[in-house]
Amino acid sequence: MEQSETGKRDSLTGVWKKKIAEAQIVSGLHRNRAGALFLCDVGDLKKINERYGHQTGDECLKETARILEYMIRSNDILGRYSGGKFLIFMPDCNDIRIASEFCKRIEKRFRANKEKSKFSYSVTAVCAVWQPGDTCRKLFERAGKELEKRKIAFGLSAGREKEEKDSYIKDVRRVRSELIEQIRKPGAYCQDYETFKGIYRFLERGIIRSGQKVCVILITVVNEQGKSLLPDEKDILMERLGEEIGNTLRIGDVYTRYSSSQYLILVIDTTEGQADLIVNRIKDRFLANNRENNILIHNCYELQPARIGELMGQDA
Repeated sequence: MEQSETGKRDSLTGVWKKKIAEAQIVSGLHRNRAGALFLCDVGDLKKINERYGHQTGDECLKETARILEYMIRSNDILGRYSGGKFLIFMPDCNDIRIASEFCKRIEKRFRANKEKSKFSYSVTAVCAVWQPGDTCRKLFERAGKELEKRKIAFGLSAGREKEEKDSYIKDVRRVRSELIEQIRKPGAYCQDYETFKGIYRFLERGIIRSGQKVCVILITVVNEQGKSLLPDEKDILMERLGEEIGNTLRIGDVYTRYSSSQYLILVIDTTEGQADLIVNRIKDRFLANNRENNILIHNCYELQPARIGELMGQDA
């Protein structure tokens, strides 16, 4: 697709945007005083949105656009008319029988596609052929009325707005069920370092508004001489230390393995003095079963609000 066309194309389906397609139709009517306008409605889109979510509905719209593009000729115009509707304009078609036959072919093509597509949906197609005195608007009005007749006949029109609203409510419920955590046991939240860093920065921003107290603790395992442990000594000890941290901290706190002999901890609603008490409880639990005379050392600081003013001053 050429760069100049990018803004004229529908971002989801790649076909012409409604206004661009309408401008081309107006130009074609002025030149030829002829043409047939088709409206194609993805009638089961709301059901797909309700059952599978709007991402799946979007995939159906993309598929519909690809199929319609395959069915038209190079000089025909294909555009996205609205949510689940597409428009086609054939500038050299002025025979209602040919136009009606093309509508049947479209509907038949999507009925056949039900067997191949993962999600079953149908497309209703109607047409309006240019008559003397017709404008682009009149063509759309006639095609729109014909589409409403078809939808009423198939019971598709009643309650549509309510159903669309209900489908978005179901999306919210689905998002909630996907994101909610099923907590298996009480204790702190153990995460990888990159996730920990994201939580840290989120809290750093949040305390600008909330004023919440958050402390950061770095706990290091060393031997009785204060030196780093040998590699083969660390794994079992660090695994046990991680269990003690998780069991000692509260359910809203977060910790991560920072290095081969260190853990980083975020404790919420806690001052530095309270953080020292928390670490002492961790030490007591860890050292109670420690035969190797290893010790824990820790450093602690209170999380400060993100340095927006300072950084802006540096940029200036």
